[in-house]
Amino acid sequence: MLTYIVRRLLLLIPTLLGVTAVVFFIMALSPGAYEGLNLNMEDAQSEGEEARRIRQHFIQRYGLDLPVMVQYGRWLNQISPIGFRMSSQIQFSDSQKVKASTILESSTVLTEDPTIRRALNATLSIAAYLEEEPARTARRLVDVAEKPERGFDLLALIGSDVDEKFRQEFLKASEADLHEASSHMFDQLSLEAATKNRVLFTGPTVKWPDLGTSLRGRPVTELLLEAVPVTLLLNAISIPIIYVVAILAGIFAARYRGRWFDISSGIVFLGLWSIPVMWVGVMLIGFLANEEFIRWFPTAGLHDLKAQQMPFLPRAAESGFDRGWLLDTVWHLILPVICLTYGGFAVMAKLTRASLLENMAADYVRTARAKGVSDHDVLFRHVLHNSLLPLITVLVGILPAMFAGTVIIETIFSISGMGKLGVEAAFMKDRELVMGTTLIGGSIGLCAELVRDVWYAMADPRVSYE
Repeated sequence: MLTYIVRRLLLLIPTLLGVTAVVFFIMALSPGAYEGLNLNMEDAQSEGEEARRIRQHFIQRYGLDLPVMVQYGRWLNQISPIGFRMSSQIQFSDSQKVKASTILESSTVLTEDPTIRRALNATLSIAAYLEEEPARTARRLVDVAEKPERGFDLLALIGSDVDEKFRQEFLKASEADLHEASSHMFDQLSLEAATKNRVLFTGPTVKWPDLGTSLRGRPVTELLLEAVPVTLLLNAISIPIIYVVAILAGIFAARYRGRWFDISSGIVFLGLWSIPVMWVGVMLIGFLANEEFIRWFPTAGLHDLKAQQMPFLPRAAESGFDRGWLLDTVWHLILPVICLTYGGFAVMAKLTRASLLENMAADYVRTARAKGVSDHDVLFRHVLHNSLLPLITVLVGILPAMFAGTVIIETIFSISGMGKLGVEAAFMKDRELVMGTTLIGGSIGLCAELVRDVWYAMADPRVSYE
C-alpha cells in the first residue's frame, strides 16, 4: 500500500501540469487574452496615454510579449519550490542600500530628499533587474542626473522601448530645467524597472512557491488563504449532514422495502432534488431574512459587522443575551447550509438503498440468517460494511463538485469563498488568480481520488494494490 501511495503522489505532478497547462493556454488563446486586454496598441493609443501606459505595465509585468510556452514556463518556475529566482524577488541588505544612497547624495544635482528617494527606488529596481550591485547602479543614475538624456540608454539596457515623440519633448525640457528633467527621468526609470520581472538564470535554488499577484493588487496566496477556509467550512458542515441523513434514510428504506417510509422518503428526497438551489436561496432570503415576512436570519456574509467585538461563546449580558462570535457564525451558516445539503439527500439515499438491497439478496446473508444471526446484526455488521464502496465513490465525486457548486450559494449569500473568487477571476481574466484556484482545486480533486483508493482497501480486504 505504501508503494502504491508514493507512486500515486508522484503521478500527481504530471497530472497537475496537464490541468494547469490546459487552463493556461485556453486563457492565453481566448479572445481578449489576458486580463481582458482586448485592445491592440493602436486602439489603446486612441483611449489615451493612461490606457496605453496601463497596458504596457501588464505586458512588461507578466511577460505578455513573450511566446505562450515561455509565459507558462515562467509561471511554473514561479510556483515551483525548486527553480530560478525572479528579479522582483531580490532583496538588498541595509548596508547595500546605505552605500547606494551615499553615492546618490554625493551628486550636485540630487539635492532634495524626494528626488533622492525616487532615485534610490529606481536604483534598487534596476539593480535587481540587471543583477548588479546597487552602488554601481547608483553611479549610473548620478551620471543620468547630470545628463538626463543618458537615461534613455539605461532604459534601453533594461529592455524598455522609448517613444520618439517622448524623447524629443524630454530633450527640449531638459535644456530649460535640468533638475526637473532629472526628476522626471528618475520617475520614468523607477516605473519601468518596477514593472520588469525576469528569470535570473544564476542557478536553481530552493525557494518559497509564489502564486503571483492578482489584478486586485493583492497576492494570490493571501486571497486564497481568506477564501479556502470559508469554502472548507461550508463543505465540512454540509457533507456530514448529507451522509448522515441520506445513509440512515437509505438503511431504513432498504430494511422496510415497499412500506410507507420507503415510499415517502423517496418522494420527499426526489422532490427536494428537483428544486433549483438558486430559487431556494432567493426564497429563503425573501421570506426568512426579510423584515416584511420573518426576520429570523441574516441576508449575507458569515459574521455580523460587530462580530470581532463579540465574546467567543454566548453569554448573558446586562443589555440582554449576547450570542457571541460562535453562535453568530452558526446563525449566518444556517441558510447557506440548507441550500448546500437538501439536493444531495436523494442520490445518497437511493444509492445506499440499492447497494443494501443488492447485498441483502446475496448468499452470505441467507447463510447468516440460517445460522440464527439477528436481522440487526446482519444489516449493520455484514450488509452495511459490504455496501460502503459505492458510498466512498460518490463521496470522492461530491467533494470537488461541492467546491465548484458553492459558487451559487456564495454569490446569493455574499460569502467570499473559493467558488465565488474563482468565477470572479475568470470574468476578470485575472490569470494569476485563475491559475491559483485551478491549482488548489486540482490538488483537492486528485488527493480525493487517492483517499478513495485507500478507503477502498480499508473497507474491503479483497481490494489490493500490491
